[in-house]
Amino acid sequence: MELHELSYMFTKCGFGACFVVNSFFIFLTITSIKRIYSTYKIMVVIFALMGILFAGWETVARPFAHNYNKGFLYFSLSNSYQASREFLEFAIVVYGSFYLVILAFIVVQFIYRYLTLFKPVYLRKFKGKGMIVWMTYPLIAGAAFGGPLYCFGVVDEYSDEYLKKEIFEKYKVAIKDLPRFAIVTYDSEGYLRWRNISYLITSIFMMGSQYLIIIFCGIRMHLRMGKELKQFSVTNRNLQKQFFKALVFQTLAPTLLFVVPAAPILMGPLFDTEMSIRTGLIYVLLNIYPPIDSIAFMVIVSEYKQVIREIGKYITSTKPSRNSTTYQMTSIS
Repeated sequence: MELHELSYMFTKCGFGACFVVNSFFIFLTITSIKRIYSTYKIMVVIFALMGILFAGWETVARPFAHNYNKGFLYFSLSNSYQASREFLEFAIVVYGSFYLVILAFIVVQFIYRYLTLFKPVYLRKFKGKGMIVWMTYPLIAGAAFGGPLYCFGVVDEYSDEYLKKEIFEKYKVAIKDLPRFAIVTYDSEGYLRWRNISYLITSIFMMGSQYLIIIFCGIRMHLRMGKELKQFSVTNRNLQKQFFKALVFQTLAPTLLFVVPAAPILMGPLFDTEMSIRTGLIYVLLNIYPPIDSIAFMVIVSEYKQVIREIGKYITSTKPSRNSTTYQMTSIS
């Protein structure tokens, strides 16, 4: 079995795991978790739903990438539903945009937690119509990240000619048969292809700007959290610390799974180094992020562990007492 075919099997398994874990997480959040309130509870549920959609969309788009010297090809290996090339090109652009949507949504959560600690009067901006605005921001960021691929990554005769032999050797398919976008940074005379370079610049800018906001809020919260939390009760103080740890994990996990391994590979074409790498295998790592994120959130936020323990006791108890049953059913209702 080809390596990219094996990766698709992991993708489907990842979607199954994500659906089960995130559905359970959403169920607990809605029915049993009492210390996550209104706006933030909506954010947590939406983020988990996005994880399911992200993992599911990958099984449809089946995105893959391949780096070869001064270029890389971003393409779909899907034959799902006998879809048209136009749809599959749209599908892989949407998939590529999903990473920025997730990252921008983490930015929104960081801003919300920052305001909770330092500027609670501004939290009203997250309610009513303000909630719609903040929920729209990740979609705009995702479009600004994926949209330029349509403008600057469209294939041309030179990019196809440069990559076709490599793609046929590695995947046994003609490059013109693939729904695809290509980035080749230099032409045959060694001059920069500015259309493709523009895509790299816009992508780096969009990703970098999100991380700058996260770093700013994260450092400020870390340095001043102890002082600001003195005005909270002990229980609420611990909860705020748990939320902060969960946000840090939500940022670090996709960064370590995707950005760190992908950055040198995606920047490689700028240096015209000799390489032939099936970069698409990185998507397998990114696919495991949604279920891991939800599991980590349930481990970090103590109320989830308490509820899960109660559910476990209820399930494993052969003859639960009436009072115990009533209490535990109340916990999960």
